Amino acid sequence: MNMKGLWIIVCLSVLAFRLSAQERQLRLTIEEAMALGQAQSVASMESRNNMLKAYWTFRNYKADRLPGISFSGTLPSLNRQLNSYQQEDGSYKFIPNNYLSEYLGLTVRQVIPFTGGEIYLESNLERMDQLGAGGTGSFLAVPFSVTLSQPLFAYNPYKWQKKIEPLRFEKSKSEYVANLENVNISTVSCYFDLLTSMSNLENARQNRRNASELYKAACGKEKIGTISGSDLMQLRVGLLNANANVLTAENDYLEKMNALKIYLGLADSIEIFPVVPELKKISAVGIEDVRRKAYENNPIYDNLKIRLIEAEANVAKMKRERLPDVNLNLSVGTTGSHPTFARTYTHLDNRQVAQIGISIPILDWGKRKGNYIQAKADYELTVNKTEREEREFDEKVRILAENFLDQQELAKIYREAESVAQERYHIALNRFAVGDISVTDLNYAEQEKDDARRNYIYQLYLSWYYYYNLRYITLFDFEKGTDIVYDYEYKR
Repeated sequence: MNMKGLWIIVCLSVLAFRLSAQERQLRLTIEEAMALGQAQSVASMESRNNMLKAYWTFRNYKADRLPGISFSGTLPSLNRQLNSYQQEDGSYKFIPNNYLSEYLGLTVRQVIPFTGGEIYLESNLERMDQLGAGGTGSFLAVPFSVTLSQPLFAYNPYKWQKKIEPLRFEKSKSEYVANLENVNISTVSCYFDLLTSMSNLENARQNRRNASELYKAACGKEKIGTISGSDLMQLRVGLLNANANVLTAENDYLEKMNALKIYLGLADSIEIFPVVPELKKISAVGIEDVRRKAYENNPIYDNLKIRLIEAEANVAKMKRERLPDVNLNLSVGTTGSHPTFARTYTHLDNRQVAQIGISIPILDWGKRKGNYIQAKADYELTVNKTEREEREFDEKVRILAENFLDQQELAKIYREAESVAQERYHIALNRFAVGDISVTDLNYAEQEKDDARRNYIYQLYLSWYYYYNLRYITLFDFEKGTDIVYDYEYKR
C-alpha cells in the first residue's frame, strides 16, 4: 500500500472516531473531505470499476494469444429415423436408420499473430452402434491431427491489436489516476461551495446583529431629535433586509451542505462544519516542467496515438479487402477404424487434407475502392484533428500553469484587502455611532467588508482548484516530486 492509501485510511479512522463521539456534528477539513471522496464517492467507485474492466479486457487480449484447450462430446446420441434411399431402378425407398453414437474430442487452438492464421491440434474418438437385429458397431479414431488455417493477402487484426491494446491499457491506468484526481477537484469545489455559503451566513448574521443594534440606538436618538426620520426609516429597511438575507443564507447553506454530504456519501443526520484551509502553496513551478509531465503522464496523448493507429489500421484493412480472398487450409494426421477399441489405434492410416479457397470480386460497382478512399480520408482527418487537439491541450496546460503562479500573488493581495475592509467597517461603525457618517456610507462599508471576505475565500478556492487541476493534467504530485499512483486490487 502506498502513502496515499495509508493517508486515506488514517483520515477515515479519525473521522469514524469523531463521528462516534459527536454523533451528528462533524468538523471537516478539506484534506479529510478529499479522503472521504476517494473512499466513498460514487465517482471514485465508478473509476475503480472502469479500471477493473480495463484490466480484464487487457487480460482477455493476452489470453487470446495463448493456446486454448477445449473438450467436446456427446454421451450418447440416439438417432431413430427414416432416410430416403435410391435403388438401382431409380426409385426411392425409405429405410430405417437407427443408431447410437458417442463422441469425444480434444482441441488445442493457437493463433499465429505474425501471419494472422490459426493452428489446431486435435484428437477425437467416435463410436457408432447400429440398432436392431444384426446391428454392428465400430470405433473411428483420429489420434492426432494438425490443421493450419491461413488467410493469404488478408488483413491481420492481431498485428494491429499488438500495437493498440497495450497502449489502450496504459491509457486506462492513466485515466484511472486522472479520474481519482478529478474526484479531488469535485470535492474541492463542493467543499468551498459550503465554505463560501457558511461565510455568507456568518456575515449575514453579524450584519443582522449590527443592524438591530444600530436601529435600537437610532430609535433612542430619534426621541431626542439627533437623527432624522429618513435615516431611521433607512435603518429599519436595512434591518428588514438583514433578516431576509439571513433566511436566504441559511437555505443556501443547507443546500450546499446536502450537496457535499451526498457527494461524500455521508448520512443525512450529520451536520458538517467546514474549516477554512490555508492557502495552497508550493515551490516555484516551471511551465516547461508542467508541459513535460503532462506529455509523459496525461492519457490524452495515449488516446491521440490510439486514434491514429486505429485510423491507419482501417486504411490497411480497406486496402487488403480490395485483393482476392485466398484461404489456405492444411491438415495432416492419422485415423483408424475397427469394431474393437484396441485395434482402432493399431491399424492407423495417414490423413491429409489440403485446400485453397479463393474468392475474387468481379463486379462490386466500386464499393471496395470507395471504402478504401474513405478510410484514407478519415486517416488524414484524424491526423489533422489530433495535431490540433495536441496544440490546444498544450495551450491549456500553459494557461493553467500561469494562472496558478499568478494566483499565489493575487491571494496575498485579497487577504490584505479583506483585513483592511474589516478594519474600515469597524471604524465606520464607530463613526456612525457618533454621527460622523451617513447610513449610506455605513452600508457601503458593510458591503465592501462582505465582498472582501467572499473574494478572499474565492482566492483560497482557486489556489486549491488550480493545484489539483495541475495534478489532474500532469498526474504528478508537486509537493512530493513524484508521479501520482493509486493502488488497486484487480481481483473480485
